[in-house]
Amino acid sequence: RALPPLNGRATIEKLAANAVMAGCLPEYFPLVVAATKGVLLPGFNLDGVQTTTGNVAPMIIVNGPCRQRMKINSGANVLGPGWRANATIGRALRLIMTNIGGAIPGEFDKSTVGQPAKYTFCFGENEEASPWQPLHAERGLDMNCDTVSVTGCSGVYSAVDMASQTAKGLLKTFALTMTGGLASGVTTTEVLIVVCPEHAAIFAAGGYSKDAIRQELFAMARLPHEKISDENLELLSKRRSLWFQKNGAAGEIGAVDRPEDIWLVVAGGAGAKSAYLPGRTGTHMQTLAVMQERLE
Repeated sequence: RALPPLNGRATIEKLAANAVMAGCLPEYFPLVVAATKGVLLPGFNLDGVQTTTGNVAPMIIVNGPCRQRMKINSGANVLGPGWRANATIGRALRLIMTNIGGAIPGEFDKSTVGQPAKYTFCFGENEEASPWQPLHAERGLDMNCDTVSVTGCSGVYSAVDMASQTAKGLLKTFALTMTGGLASGVTTTEVLIVVCPEHAAIFAAGGYSKDAIRQELFAMARLPHEKISDENLELLSKRRSLWFQKNGAAGEIGAVDRPEDIWLVVAGGAGAKSAYLPGRTGTHMQTLAVMQERLE
């Protein structure tokens, strides 16, 4: 398959060479292939991700039994260093995007400031600590299937709440964090919330499903127009017109346009600290089963 922006041919041999350069063990390679296939799906919008002046980077979320077998971290320091599988699987995808796709920083990769996730970003869902259906099952795959989900990440915002002991309290904290990540508000994206096990347990004790959390955050995570510049409001009226229609929310704009644009994944270790990760306009999560098959 052709990998944008220069449409280099993504053969199995080329993928393997980049996986070796990234430091992958052989057993990681099927995940690298699946992640590459995921970003090549039209819904991911790889051409836009590769050439934007924004700082979006692919984020790989791993589900299924392979998390234990390959020692993919889903617990303490889940978004940080210290785990070979997490580091090298994500790094392999970045090298593939650069070496095969041609997204060389400063040339075709036009990111203004970039971010650390453009080096590598891969983690596992802590399915064992989750009170809900894991991500891959929620997206229609078998619970026992090894999967990778790829989506855009434009930053990581801490959702710290060590005091709230109710779901309602946590929702306020999460919504406040989402409005901080709204930035200028001129684009809408799918977003991901990494819910730490302690926060997930509080939501579960309150009887909250993922859908209930989505609905409430959609209603709460909004900014009044007066907090946004006049120039951005003019741009918003064109790019996110639904918020300016007569039946829209008066004088405010949401962090997302639909509740279903909010994805929830349980991950992390001890501590009452979750994370909010906005994505990129036009980039939608893709989930694939990990298989021993050729790319072509």
